[in-house]
Amino acid sequence: MGPEKDNWWVYMLRCQDGTLYTGATCDIPRRLAAHNSGKGAKYTRGRRPVELVYTQACGTHSQALRREAAVKKLTRPQKWELVREQAGLRYELAPMEGITGLVFRQMHHRYFGGVDRYFTPFLSPGQNGTFNKKELAQVRPEDNQGMEVVPQLLTRRAEDFIWAARELEQMGYRQVNLNLGCPSGTVTAKGKGAGFLADPEGLDRFLDQIFGALEIPISIKTRLGMDSPEEFPRLLDIFQQYPVAELILHPRVRADFYRHPVRMEAFAQAAARCTLPLSYNGNLITAQDCHRLASQYPQVQALMIGRGLIANPALARQAKGGPPASRQELRLFHDGLYEGYSQAFRSRKNAICRMKDVWRCLLCLFEGTEKQAKQLRKAVEPADYEAQVAAIFRDLPLREQTVPDWC
Repeated sequence: MGPEKDNWWVYMLRCQDGTLYTGATCDIPRRLAAHNSGKGAKYTRGRRPVELVYTQACGTHSQALRREAAVKKLTRPQKWELVREQAGLRYELAPMEGITGLVFRQMHHRYFGGVDRYFTPFLSPGQNGTFNKKELAQVRPEDNQGMEVVPQLLTRRAEDFIWAARELEQMGYRQVNLNLGCPSGTVTAKGKGAGFLADPEGLDRFLDQIFGALEIPISIKTRLGMDSPEEFPRLLDIFQQYPVAELILHPRVRADFYRHPVRMEAFAQAAARCTLPLSYNGNLITAQDCHRLASQYPQVQALMIGRGLIANPALARQAKGGPPASRQELRLFHDGLYEGYSQAFRSRKNAICRMKDVWRCLLCLFEGTEKQAKQLRKAVEPADYEAQVAAIFRDLPLREQTVPDWC
């Protein structure tokens, strides 16, 4: 018998039911095709389609079999840790109405980076098959180059979602997101956002229509329910009937808004049952928070951050091992935002209103802000605002990490 070939691999597949299958092969594309055609292992035959999530070159057949046996002995969390180590944990910017629009995305990407995927504040497609001018300005492809951007859609009409998703796909977007998390009373009163969660049967019909009509991947950002975390198991059963590209779970109910502590017990229960690609969103403020969450839930593939990234624009970069924000970077970032908003609104006074929303979080990265925060809130004229900003950057020490004070 001749020498063994040295092109063998160990691989793992994510099955449709969320379980992981481990195997060995010398031809990954051929073996993956066999699994998805029902001609692979007996285990995967009834769990199709399967997705390749991990590969490791092992040399000879004997070496591959030894490694396969070792991987099969790992616990489920240990296997997911291997998958995530190879793929890398994604960091995503949460959609925040009025803050994380085009200007913010452009300036953040320019000065800090670290974010793998930017989600837009929601677009509300109209029944007449149009985006309004303000929404269209947010998603022009030429203004979002160099970033991976996912437009978020807010609607309960399947035909409107389908139209908007097709328009966005034609623009070149590779994924759209469904908003099932917005807790605003004006939104939920119309059965949209988190309000849609109160109608599981209607939501199921909606998802059946959009997934049946569209080819573009669809992710979902959701809360646990309207009033109680006990609503989520039924909702999760509905979600798992469809090929959701990413399930982003904010572990609060609508009634919590953003003040109630995140419900980590409910998230743990959901993570244990979830068979979809899972992402976490909620109260990630420091790099340590991100590392702790990722360590505790190895099946989580992405962390979505909102206020934590407004308060510390370098947070995703730091979580990946990069440097914290410098005073100079923060000043350049601020000035870019201020100028960008001034041009977009054609008014420095209007830009100041938007900048105050940013400062509500950003001040948490500075020490001793009580006096400056009060003066900043009072500033109306550009000269007064700019003087207060100069004083903040000149006089206040930077903290090593954010101390949240935005409730």
